Amino acid sequence: MKSLIINLLVLIISINSLNAQMTDQQIDEFLKTATDRELVQKNTTLMLEGFFDQSLVIADELLKKEPDNANFNYRKGFAIFNSTSDYSKAIPYLLKGKEKINANSDQMSPHEKSAPREVLYYLGRSYHLTNDIDNAEKYYTAYLDNTSKENKFVLDAQLRLKQCANAKELMAIPRNYHIINLGDKINTEHPEYAPIISLDGSVLYFTSRRLRADGSNKDIKEPYKNLHLEDVYYAQRIDVETWDTPQLMDFSLPERNEATVAVSSDERSFYIYKDDAGNGDIFKTEYKDSKFENLSPIDVEGVNTEAWEPHITASPDGKYKYFSSDREGGFGGRDIYRITKLPNGQWSKPMNLGPTINTPYDEDSPFISVDNKTLYFSHNGEKSIGGFDVFVSVLNEEDQSWSDPINLGVPLNSTGDDIYYTTTADGLTGYYTSFRADGFGEKDIYEVRNDYLGIDNIAVLTGKVSSTTGEPIPEDVAFTLKCLNCAQESIREINLRPSDGGFFATLEKCRDYEIIFHHKNGEEEFYREKFSTDCNQGYDNNVHDILIDLNTMSVITDGDVQEVNDFVYSPLEIKHFFGYNNIELSTATGGLKDLVEEMSKQAENGRTDFVITINASASKVPTRTFKNNMTLANKRARYVYDLLDEYFKNNEQFENAVKLNINKIGVNGPSYSYGTHTQIDKYAPYQYVIIQLNGQSENDEEMKVIKSKDNELKMMPK
Repeated sequence: MKSLIINLLVLIISINSLNAQMTDQQIDEFLKTATDRELVQKNTTLMLEGFFDQSLVIADELLKKEPDNANFNYRKGFAIFNSTSDYSKAIPYLLKGKEKINANSDQMSPHEKSAPREVLYYLGRSYHLTNDIDNAEKYYTAYLDNTSKENKFVLDAQLRLKQCANAKELMAIPRNYHIINLGDKINTEHPEYAPIISLDGSVLYFTSRRLRADGSNKDIKEPYKNLHLEDVYYAQRIDVETWDTPQLMDFSLPERNEATVAVSSDERSFYIYKDDAGNGDIFKTEYKDSKFENLSPIDVEGVNTEAWEPHITASPDGKYKYFSSDREGGFGGRDIYRITKLPNGQWSKPMNLGPTINTPYDEDSPFISVDNKTLYFSHNGEKSIGGFDVFVSVLNEEDQSWSDPINLGVPLNSTGDDIYYTTTADGLTGYYTSFRADGFGEKDIYEVRNDYLGIDNIAVLTGKVSSTTGEPIPEDVAFTLKCLNCAQESIREINLRPSDGGFFATLEKCRDYEIIFHHKNGEEEFYREKFSTDCNQGYDNNVHDILIDLNTMSVITDGDVQEVNDFVYSPLEIKHFFGYNNIELSTATGGLKDLVEEMSKQAENGRTDFVITINASASKVPTRTFKNNMTLANKRARYVYDLLDEYFKNNEQFENAVKLNINKIGVNGPSYSYGTHTQIDKYAPYQYVIIQLNGQSENDEEMKVIKSKDNELKMMPK
């Protein structure tokens, strides 16, 4: 006779008259007439095929007949262990089961009253998963002492003992994490997992097996798990503590499994795990024409193979992809590989990350941070405290070696599975899947806040483009990001996030940048702005939120008044309004004269540095002199820049004391209507240049604003 695990394989072949899965009504009818032998056979078959909830009903019927039967108690404890995240509920039944153990327990016999030796193993697992490490070690050891080396759980029990030792060590020195279950909007009684957080932390993508709001998947379930198929959802953050109601992604079909894997930094490309052929591959979908295209296998040679590829992640700058695979030639189980984008635009062959990262066990769910060198992943081997734990390793850029992975410790990691860790750009907020007793369902999504996993010495650009009416931003609105003084020319096209118009880009430290917004597939510019990244160590987030009037495709500003307080030297703003096509000013008259005279007074009083910012605008009245209105706005800003630059260079009082910046350039105001060319009040307010002189802090003085205009504000002639 044999133990349960071996005998189940024989039994499933021999029982052809009993189908495994049954409806609740069928189970009720079965229980009315079933013999003891049929109860045992059906219970065994259901457990073997994974219908643990249904097997519990029959186990309860068996225990009604013999409540002290060690075999029946083992059966119920085994089923509970495999059907709940609260493993403590399995322990009382497994303890009764271990009171009578027989190595030759006949699990096919209705008269068998002994439990197999595996009851000791499952007791160890149950205690391990409920953080009772002493008892876990006790029963793992008891199992090893009472079984042969050939038993299938021997190697696992030996591994678990090593994990218990790790758990004791890390539980003795818990780290300063704040672990937050995301609540009942994100998590349900059904499994939720594989979260992906947008790099600015405002949108969360995840996989769920919940019932859809429209009920379209009500009758579609995965047979063995009795769960709805996987769908991909997204939720937008309302505030620090609250998420909006999750929305179903439009590429999710009710009759197909789709699981989140990764998303590009502009959130217009999704990588999805899908298993069509039994091996599991990575698929991709692109946002186009206001929707995501049909899923198709990722078009990178060497990623998808006949083996299992369950996960991939892309670096925000698009240079690297990391993925997991259990293909031959690795170190064992699932390994992590990297591909690199070559200068010709092609991808390199996959490179195994080597034995520092990969082990004979499983490494999965890689995530690379915005610095391109901080790698998070999960591992379930000898360095774990139980199941999958989240680890971090850092790339040495000089020799391309990886540091020894560090277990992120408790309470982030638990003795269950902790996997799919992703972070916001700064690294201080993470999201992951954990299997914990306090969750809403089988798997839940948690947020992790910390103060020491931050990304250092990196600069990023974040922001959001919104409309004045709240309407979605047109798909063709994007911007060009130019680095003006990088070692290598850097020009990137940045698309907006489809869900809310957000955007993200990585930057170099201590560099000057310009963002140029455009639409109509890049043919028409409507706004420019310059900024600089700081030169200090640390994380530098450059936030640029833009508000657009969609009717005029112009940027709405706050009056371009700087928020300034506490000045020793008063700030000053000159706003000059131009006539049709005019660009010229003079330091000898009007507002510019007032500006240079005020600066001269401040220099005489000891001021040694000045910063002048120039913003310019053109209206939408058609220009007959310049290529387009954006060119006209640029010309206005450049004329003033050159004029002031020449003035200060030729004035010893300001030698090396003035810094000039061109900041915002745009085409603004109402759209032009034929025949309205003489309506000065309609268009002239958007034909201007603003010159702002910064103040210096200490006294509470407001910025003084001086307005001037051309002598004749005529519009376009007939």
